[in-house]
Amino acid sequence: MKVFFFESIYNTQEYALENLKDEPVFVISYSQEKGRGTSSKKWSNADQSLACSLSIYTDALNLNTGLIPLVSGYVFTEVIKDRNLELKWPNDLKLNNLKIGGILVEKIQNKIVIGMGVNYFWQDPKVPGAGSLYDKKVQYSQINKDAIKWAETLITILKSGEFKLQNYIERLQTIGKLIEYPEGRGWAKKVNEDGTLQIETVEGSLINLTSNLISEVE
Repeated sequence: MKVFFFESIYNTQEYALENLKDEPVFVISYSQEKGRGTSSKKWSNADQSLACSLSIYTDALNLNTGLIPLVSGYVFTEVIKDRNLELKWPNDLKLNNLKIGGILVEKIQNKIVIGMGVNYFWQDPKVPGAGSLYDKKVQYSQINKDAIKWAETLITILKSGEFKLQNYIERLQTIGKLIEYPEGRGWAKKVNEDGTLQIETVEGSLINLTSNLISEVE
């Protein structure tokens, strides 16, 4: 794995894709000028952020691509042992019911790039529902260490294909909740083996969601 470090960068996803050659590329930055989230949402930099992206060729993968957002989020909860992190299907990192980070997976031809953004410290978030991992700044060396461990662990799983979905489900807060999605609303029943989310609609039918455009109903 080839690692690049930046204080600030235009966009970690684009840099990781452009520089992928013979080995996986991992880009770490503390700020993005034109970062983006899922569904092209604008990226907001916290007071102390991690923005990172891992790019790898698809022929190196032995994991269902639908599981990649789930695995990527779960791995970070295993890296950060001193916080009680939870997951919202499929790609959000939560702490105390606030979003502190998320995963963005993009496929470009024969390349996959997995981005992760984490708010390490944010004294006064301007984004509704946002929070941060810690209540004070940490050493940037610690952020680097966390990020590299995340990437190394993720590469191992992507290449081996060995992942227990139950481990992800145990950290998931979505199951059992009433959620809204573009076509309606329903109750989250389970996560399928391919990473889709089974919903029981208000009409009583079962459907499988692939889109991450869901919100929990209070």
